[in-house]
Amino acid sequence: MTEKNDLLNRIILGIETTLSSGQFQDNEDPIVELKDLASGNEWTSLKETVCAFLNTNGGYVICGIRERNKQYSFPGFDRNNEGRIIELRSRFFKNDNDVLPDLSENIDFDYRNVLGKTLAVITVRPLSEDLKYLKFDDVYYERVLTQDKVIPQAKIIQHREYKTELEYSKEINPVANATLDDLDIDKINQFIIKVNATGRKETVKKDLQDAADFLRRRYCINAEGAVTVLGLLLFGKEPFQHLEYRAEVDCYFETGNDIGRDKRISQNDVINLMDDAFSFVWGHIKVGRSYIGGGRSEPEFPEKLVREVVNNAFAHRDYVANKFITIKINPGESIEIKNPGSFKQKMLITDTSTKSEIRRIISGVPETKNPKLANVLKAFDKIESQGIGMATLVSVCLENQIDVPYYDLSVPDTISLVIPSGKLMDDETQRWMNSFYGYLSERLDGKITQEHELVLAYLLKSERLNKKRLYTILLSPSNNHFDVLSDLKQSGLVIEHPSASSEQTPIYVLDKDLTIVDFSKQIEKQTGKSLAGLDDAHKRVLNIVYRYNHYNNQSIKPNVITPDLYSQLHGKEIEPTTYESLGRKVRKICSDLLKADILSKKDDKSYEIKKGST
Repeated sequence: MTEKNDLLNRIILGIETTLSSGQFQDNEDPIVELKDLASGNEWTSLKETVCAFLNTNGGYVICGIRERNKQYSFPGFDRNNEGRIIELRSRFFKNDNDVLPDLSENIDFDYRNVLGKTLAVITVRPLSEDLKYLKFDDVYYERVLTQDKVIPQAKIIQHREYKTELEYSKEINPVANATLDDLDIDKINQFIIKVNATGRKETVKKDLQDAADFLRRRYCINAEGAVTVLGLLLFGKEPFQHLEYRAEVDCYFETGNDIGRDKRISQNDVINLMDDAFSFVWGHIKVGRSYIGGGRSEPEFPEKLVREVVNNAFAHRDYVANKFITIKINPGESIEIKNPGSFKQKMLITDTSTKSEIRRIISGVPETKNPKLANVLKAFDKIESQGIGMATLVSVCLENQIDVPYYDLSVPDTISLVIPSGKLMDDETQRWMNSFYGYLSERLDGKITQEHELVLAYLLKSERLNKKRLYTILLSPSNNHFDVLSDLKQSGLVIEHPSASSEQTPIYVLDKDLTIVDFSKQIEKQTGKSLAGLDDAHKRVLNIVYRYNHYNNQSIKPNVITPDLYSQLHGKEIEPTTYESLGRKVRKICSDLLKADILSKKDDKSYEIKKGST
């Protein structure tokens, strides 16, 4: 039995002893709180206590019992309220950026039987220092002795500053056994020349001793003369000797077999690592006919996009972790960049409480893990301002009609950015758009534009990726260069997510009609016939027909149904034999549904859902 379990057992035993003896004994302390939850005020008080425990040292909330005036009320806990406890993990506590974090690792609950009644025990683990503080109803609470107190504003500000210093200090940590002689004077002078080109005046240094003051001002050595991570990253002769994997990038071109697999492993200073990684990726970028620009030959990814996302990985990675950056090119599929680190909680929005799951990353946060490195990289033209920024990444993808980029955060302390090589408006998405075209046009008063369609496609794919536990970049008026979100909101085609949105950060999701997959209830109501006896393929065909009928006022032929159904069953890549077989099956299904009096057939051999008695 663990020490924590022993403690909890002693707490429960103390409560049981007190109740049995009839003698009052105070069982509350800095880590124990009792709540009978007999009123709405008690539930509010529970949330304040949980918030305080999260922000302090954790604790236990025993629910179903409370002490008042040295007397105990002991109604027990009503298990019908279990859902209200579960909600504590995701619905009530926000960070500085009004984001609801996932607290499933911090809040657990269990039941204990005491004298024939049930007690619910909520175990609250304290937040790590980088996640503190959270607030409930816009108030920050902490545990002071046996009370939940409002945290003074000065303390909140002080902690924010501490977190900033904690984050910023990583790049200027001294490196053990590294000396001034491990730096390259030529690299230092190269940087000085870059600095002077911006209008500043810094003399070229004749040797490392001469450069010491300059390096100290740039945090490349500290006050004691010890070389920092930043110094070796920028100017190290052999940075890998001291930084190991922090000074390495591994690039792969996946061909599906080991014989043709191309790779490059580079170990160098950060400037050369950026150049090596870019040249490898750019050398393997496929060139083909563009969908835009008059059909001229274009690379599948713009040079600016490739250069900036590669450089951004080095600029903002975690340089405490002894791990290398990995860049993998999957031809015809994606570029994937994995770098050590994690997003700050205030940048993440996670809400799975409604049908439209939200996993978004807020763009436009002007913070970087390595601000001093970023300043130097600007002089080398390696990043713009604070890098490409996720807002610009979205804009470049929309402008070039590149598929939705997303982040996979499933591996701890790893940020994996994936940029698919397909087009945003691929055949499958275009078919979806076509089936709703009448509905979209009506909502937009007949003024639907390509920009409207692209933003709708972005949101559709974003929501589908969210359901796969993948994070997409928040689309907002500030980072959407098409500036059409206001149009779509006014038309009702996009709405603000009911629980994830805030006044500062509106989260847009599609109108629910645009995300319906199964129209069985609507079809049964229209036809007056049950669909319960139909197999999956027949139901899928009916759903496609209904979508075109209802939302586009259009009957539909089997040759239009087939590619839509194929993508649902088999994905984007078409295998001719399978496709041909499916086409025959679709025609047979339409014939079956016609005989069943569920579909009707028009003179042009197109189909529509038959209207029957309800």
